[in-house]
Amino acid sequence: MIQNAISVVVGLILGLFTLIVSVIAVIEEAARRGLVALGIPHQVQTALLALLLLLLVVGSFRLFGRLFGVLIGVVLIALLLHALFAPETTAVAF
Repeated sequence: MIQNAISVVVGLILGLFTLIVSVIAVIEEAARRGLVALGIPHQVQTALLALLLLLLVVGSFRLFGRLFGVLIGVVLIALLLHALFAPETTAVAF
């Protein structure tokens, strides 16, 4: 039962991470196309897109940081409970 709960929480963490990365990729591609349409040189595009990526990553952790923390905390508590109440099982399968 605890292994199922751990699997669900890990699945939520991975799903949320995948969603965030997908949205960042879509925004980055739209920004790249916009910069190409404006005729901005490649080196300047790279610098601007790196700055945009940094801002998007920081923004996503500010928006979802607590949720990641809660989900990771739930996984750790579930692992602790599993270790306490099922000591004969040595590994947890994710």
